[in-house]
Order: sequence, then structure tokens, then C-alpha cells
Amino acid sequence: MFICKSRILIEYLGKFLLLEKQFDDRSMFILPGGKVEPFDETQSEVVRLLNNDGVERNYDDVLLNAIRREVYEELKINLPHVIDYFCSSFFINTQEKQVIDIVFYTRLQERPEIIVDGTEVKSFVWMDQREILNSNQVHDWLKKALKIFDRID
Repeated sequence: MFICKSRILIEYLGKFLLLEKQFDDRSMFILPGGKVEPFDETQSEVVRLLNNDGVERNYDDVLLNAIRREVYEELKINLPHVIDYFCSSFFINTQEKQVIDIVFYTRLQERPEIIVDGTEVKSFVWMDQREILNSNQVHDWLKKALKIFDRID
């Protein structure tokens, strides 16, 4: 069994939105997003109709709906309609769980009003690529992903 995470690289005027979260004794900047919960009944907008037998449910766009839900929960912003696939990775987390991490990308036309409650997300910051690459509070996998971004943008 593995965990599936859905994250998003949000760009506005050449800067990327990162969230500051506390991991044990270290504060890190990460991409918005989180764990995919495909059978979460609170995501009623992603539920198709029940099958004829009334039991099985089909879910559409599970990864995109997860990222939309997570970004709203963390920041109280709604993402634009256009969201593109960016990259994916696999790793084993500190609890020895296998994780598949899918990253999407969107570019905003307007700077959103962001609200953080301080519990799950400590704060947020907008950083350009240079700042991210030079930060010791950003994981190497994000730096590597941004180098990929630089090649395809």
C-alpha cells in the first residue's frame, strides 16, 4: 500500500507560492497540497452517480480535486480552471511509507488574498527560482523540479 500526494506549483509574476510548515525541529518551505483521499464523501462534487446497483461510486479527476481541496483548506483560495501536470516522484517517507507525489502547475493572473490559520500552515512566501534554489529551507526534490521547469517553460 502507498500514499498518494497531490501538490501544485503556483506561479504569479515569476514567483512561486510556498508554504512554511514545521517538521520536527525544522521549518521548511513546501508546495501547497497534501494527501489524496479519493473516497472522501465531503468531495461530493467529484462523485458521479451511484451505479445501478446503488453501491459503487466512481470518482473523476481525483488528483485535481484533491489539490483544489487541499489548497482551499490550507490557504482559502480557489485555483483557476487551467491546471497542468508538471512532474511526479516516488519516495519513502520518515514513517517508512511509500509515497507517490504528483505535482501540478498553474499560473495566476491575479495575486490571491491568502488566509492561513497558523495551525497546519505556519505562513507562506512568494519566491522566485533563484531564491528557491539558494534556500536551505527548501527540499532538494523541489529544487530539482524547478530545474526541469526551467527547461520546459
